[in-house]
Amino acid sequence: MGSTLGGIVTPRLAAVRAHMRAIGFVTRVLPMFPSRPVDWATRAPLIENVTYPTPDGEAQAELYRPPGRGPYPAVLVCLGVVPFGVDHPQIPRLKAALARFGFVALIHWSSAMRDRRLVPEDVENVAAAYDYLVRRPNVDPARSGLFGTCVGGSFALLAAADPSIRDRVAFIGAFAPYSSMWTFIRDIASRTRANDGSIELWPVDPLTRDVFVRSVTDTLDPREAERLREACSRGGEIDPTVLSVDGRAVHALLMAGDRDAAELALQQLPPTMRERLDAMSPLRHVDDIRAPLILVGHDRDDLVIPVGESQRLAAALSGRAGATYTEYGMFQHADPTKRKLSPLRRVRELRNFYLSLYPMFRQAVV
Repeated sequence: MGSTLGGIVTPRLAAVRAHMRAIGFVTRVLPMFPSRPVDWATRAPLIENVTYPTPDGEAQAELYRPPGRGPYPAVLVCLGVVPFGVDHPQIPRLKAALARFGFVALIHWSSAMRDRRLVPEDVENVAAAYDYLVRRPNVDPARSGLFGTCVGGSFALLAAADPSIRDRVAFIGAFAPYSSMWTFIRDIASRTRANDGSIELWPVDPLTRDVFVRSVTDTLDPREAERLREACSRGGEIDPTVLSVDGRAVHALLMAGDRDAAELALQQLPPTMRERLDAMSPLRHVDDIRAPLILVGHDRDDLVIPVGESQRLAAALSGRAGATYTEYGMFQHADPTKRKLSPLRRVRELRNFYLSLYPMFRQAVV
C-alpha cells in the first residue's frame, strides 16, 4: 500500500484517499443513504456567511469548509434553474458532503435563473464567484474547480473558458448540461430530440418549456414579452402583425411546429439575439477551456435536457486528454429518488456514478 515519503503523499496513497472520499461523498449526498454514520466518521464543516462582488452587484451565500487552516481544494457549484427554494434540505446536504470530504464549497445562485431565465451575463457572474473563492487564503487554486447541474453545468463550462479564470481551473464537472442553445432551443420548440443520431418525439418538461419561453423573450419590450409569455402559457394566439420586428421573429420560433420550422426561425432571429445564443453555447467555447480535467455526465432518459446535448459535448471533447463522459440510468434529471431499480442494477449504477466522480477527487488530493 502507498505511504508518505518525507511528508509527500505517494500516488498510490493519494488514489486510495480519493476513492474513499468519492465513495463517502456519494454516500453522504444521496438521500437514500443514512447520513449519520458518515457524520460520525468525518468532521463537521464550518459554515460562513460570505459576500462577494459580481458584475451584477454583491452576492451573498453560505460557504461550507472543512475545519482547519488548509489550504483546501474548493468547488464552486452552479445548480442552474431549480424548481425548489434555496432552503431545500438537499442544498445544505450537498455542501456538507463536499466539505466533509475535503472541499471548500460555495453555491452561486443566479438571480436570472431563479427567475427562470438564461442570460449571457451570468457567465461573468459565475467567473467572478470563482475568482472570489480561489483567492481565499484557505483555498488552493491549483486543486480547485467548478461543478454544475442542468443549465448550471453549461454555465460552469462557459465560465471555465472566461479569460479571467480559465488558467486557474483544475477541473470542471457538468451534470446533464446542454451543449448549444441552438440545438437545445430547436429541440424544445419542435418537441423532438436527438439520441445517438436518431430523432424521436420528446415530451418536453414544463420547466424546460417555461425557461425557453422566458429566455427568448427576455430582450423584447417588457409588455410585448409578457404578451408572448401569457399566450404560450394559456395556449392563446397573437396576431404577429401587431408585434415588433424582433417580436415577430421570436413569435415564429415559439410557434414552430417541427424541426425544420424551428431551424428556420432560429436563423431568422435578429443578430443581437443570435449573438446571445452563441455566448451561452458551450460548444462555441470548448477550445478556450484549459482545465486539465472535464467530467460530463447525463441520464439516458432525462426529460429536462435531452441526453443528446451531452453526447454532442462528448464528441467535441473526444480527443482531449482528461475529458470523460458517463451516461447514467439511475437519475431523473439529477434526482435519484424517482427511479425504481432492482437492487443489483442500483449497485451497478451507484458504482458508475462514484467512478465518474472519482477523477475530481483524485485531482483534489495531494
